[in-house]
Amino acid sequence: MFRVASALSALILSVSAATAQQVDFDGELRVGATSLNGGEGIGAADLIMGFDFFRTVPLGAELGFYGFAGKAGRPHETYAALTWNDTWRVGFTRSAYDTVLISTFDHTAPRVGSDRVEYTRALATVEPIRRGAVPWGACYTGTLGQTTFVASAHHASKGDFTAVAFAVEREWENFTLAGAVEGVWADIVTTDGVNAKIGGTYDLGSTRLGLAYLHPGANARPDTLALDVAYSPLQGLDLLAFSELSLDDKDDAFGVAADFILRDSTSWIVSATETRQGTAFHATLEQRF
Repeated sequence: MFRVASALSALILSVSAATAQQVDFDGELRVGATSLNGGEGIGAADLIMGFDFFRTVPLGAELGFYGFAGKAGRPHETYAALTWNDTWRVGFTRSAYDTVLISTFDHTAPRVGSDRVEYTRALATVEPIRRGAVPWGACYTGTLGQTTFVASAHHASKGDFTAVAFAVEREWENFTLAGAVEGVWADIVTTDGVNAKIGGTYDLGSTRLGLAYLHPGANARPDTLALDVAYSPLQGLDLLAFSELSLDDKDDAFGVAADFILRDSTSWIVSATETRQGTAFHATLEQRF
């Protein structure tokens, strides 16, 4: 995956440099430390940069990365795609499934998030991270009023799977509802070949409630209920409690965190988690774009 995406990335960057267009970033970068594995540093990224080749034609490109770096190595997925009008994407694209309802552990404890990728990410993302698959495909993003919908299709010869995903998110004044489904056709899938999730958040002002039901069947994980509560006792501080409760009671995860918001786009997060690996403590600096 890295070699193919790197070649396409180099071509895209050379064209971008020649046309000197503005580059926009979207996503998060995180760096920190955890007490897991006897103590280790951890880096994480879920970031895409995009730009247009021309000022008058909406043809552009995106380069991106989702993954982690620590003692266990650097499991990751790389994105490199051509874009049209910020609507169509063709190449090594992000799955539509990954655009909604991502695990709170990614934000509060990236090391734990790296162990739980299968619960809220697409198989089209899991396979590159776990086994080096190289999925390519296309993605379409559209809006209708306050509703955003995303559809994508992916195929990997290395990895031997085809995946189709659809996600939708609807926003009201204080409430957001989202859902996604991914169908998978592959020899590697030993269960039902479907990932699905549905959930929402309700904003009460100083308190935010989140609930989601996860069915990561294609990723061979049990159905799970995700719960999270965020409370802001004062400006610049969020206190969080969150959990992912597997219906087979074999892979539950719990956490609490304090999110110190240094600027609108920067946070210092201190958290404690309880998982199959035991109790752990984490400190993370997060930069949002």
